[in-house]
Amino acid sequence: MNKLGVLLMFFIWGCNAGLPEEQRKALREEMENREVKKVSEHEIFRKALEMGKAIAAETGDTITNRIMEKYNAEIKMVHLADSLGLDETELKVLKAYSYAPDPGELEDNIQKQGEKYLIYSKPVLNAAGDSLQKLIFIRIPRKEVVLSL
Repeated sequence: MNKLGVLLMFFIWGCNAGLPEEQRKALREEMENREVKKVSEHEIFRKALEMGKAIAAETGDTITNRIMEKYNAEIKMVHLADSLGLDETELKVLKAYSYAPDPGELEDNIQKQGEKYLIYSKPVLNAAGDSLQKLIFIRIPRKEVVLSL
């Protein structure tokens, strides 16, 4: 820990000597939450995939502002013929899914979109399960994923 950090801890400790126990506990927890943690790309992608699955399950066939605000994510449902409003990464994913030889084997995945976002995509098949009906795209801020680890 650098000298400034040690000095800051002593300053906070000296100022908080008169605080009740519950406020000191809350302050300690806040300091622990702000501690820098090193996470790997693999952990970030795994957590984003988990978050995407949870959001998609809660969304079902209806996108609501409540769900998007709850997870701080952008959700799109796109039919194969409708590529309006998609960015470059989403278009590439849409094309890859549409060219799949066996739609029954399609799986959801995570793609990196720049440095700030991850895009979760989930294929939705028709009732017979033999062709792709639509895709669900969920754009999750990388910061939200890291903070949830």
